[in-house]
Amino acid sequence: MPALLDTTLREGELYRKLDLEVRVEVAKILAEVGLDRIELTVDYPPRTSREEVAAVVEVLRSYDVEVVIHGRAYRRDVEAAAYYDVDGIGVYIAPTEIHRKFKLGGIDLEEAKRRMKEALDLSKSHGFRYRRATIEDASRYYFGEKGGLEALAELVEELGEAGATIVSVPDTCGALTPAQAREFFHRLKELCETPLSAHFHNDYGHASADTLEAALAGADELHVSILGIGDRNGIADLYEVAAPLIDIHGFEFKLKRDQLKTLYQKFCKLTGIKMPFRHPLSPEAQTIRAGVHQSMVIKAPEGYVPAGKLRHDFDRIFLEATPYLSKKLVEKIIGGKIGEDELQRVSAELGRLAYQRGGNLSSREIAEHLRSMGFDVDEKALNTLLKPQRAYILLNLDPRYPVREMLREILEWEEVEQVDEVYGDADLIVVASIEGDVVERLRKRFGKAIVRMRTLLTD
Repeated sequence: MPALLDTTLREGELYRKLDLEVRVEVAKILAEVGLDRIELTVDYPPRTSREEVAAVVEVLRSYDVEVVIHGRAYRRDVEAAAYYDVDGIGVYIAPTEIHRKFKLGGIDLEEAKRRMKEALDLSKSHGFRYRRATIEDASRYYFGEKGGLEALAELVEELGEAGATIVSVPDTCGALTPAQAREFFHRLKELCETPLSAHFHNDYGHASADTLEAALAGADELHVSILGIGDRNGIADLYEVAAPLIDIHGFEFKLKRDQLKTLYQKFCKLTGIKMPFRHPLSPEAQTIRAGVHQSMVIKAPEGYVPAGKLRHDFDRIFLEATPYLSKKLVEKIIGGKIGEDELQRVSAELGRLAYQRGGNLSSREIAEHLRSMGFDVDEKALNTLLKPQRAYILLNLDPRYPVREMLREILEWEEVEQVDEVYGDADLIVVASIEGDVVERLRKRFGKAIVRMRTLLTD
């Protein structure tokens, strides 16, 4: 089985620099989920400090995870990495003509090879057990760099002989399609004995699919990050790679599959980075809107949602009352059998109302309308069927209160999606599901600190 290397705290920080306190917490939740390796960036004073990197390393040392420091194929970076109590190092250089000409000052290929080999030799002398050589822009050999894949394979083997325990062949410009990614790795695995890492960028939206194909073609290490964050529009997403490999292809990782959703929720809360609607773990992925789909999902949710996701990620599926809502949903809301004609009439009326209200009805609106039509409605039961509404809770606080402590505690509440410190008309904005009555909970727990509280509801 390939190893999973998470680079949220290295590649991911090219997307957003995290405060040290947040970085430490992210390191903890990454380690707790059971990843094989976690990668960090070597310090680059004065932009980053040795103390900050050391603090994250110290946290990770208490977990069963390999810690890798990433840096350039320069003596300075290798020496800096050797300061830390870590398991491995990743050093990189780009040997392709375009990079040598425009980034590396016009050096020739032999000079690029020499620098990488010297960095590997130095890494070996410092006792790093894991030594990764990254041939930046490696996929360009697939697209016609001089010598093609045979030349790339020869370079991989040279670096293996020079001390690399694994060689990364990244698709730095994100140009490979999934079919090409599989061919790329399949051919290299035929030509190379040295283990290979897969690192794909997402320029065409293929990074996760490319990494899946590389895994199926025999890649020895897969590089991922939470939400796929990284430079430009990122790299392969941890969930999008690991979940299908486990659920569909039967791969066995040390990774705790059942904890991925919790990992992502905590990460989004800690960093304020929102989960995109199209992500497989988003609330939208848990929500069914089309009437014919709703009818099926009420009886057999696996008809539209993969069984692996139902088993590991979603404890229930939400429905929305749109203009296309299912008669079966209406029947379930009413809680009993009614005549087909009456059911059709009620469903059409709710659909019309949803259209008038902008495309979606809240549970309160449904309950009120059905009661006006003479039906009894159990609102609590209704809330278990529909996607929960969000509340934006605006708090003005006593300036003497320790806001950071309050923020940390609120973030632990399951119903809370996000907490932001703001300036202006409020001090804190809490975004939460209305399930669990967060407003009342805030009043009870922090009533003495709250000067004013306002609540806005949204779909």
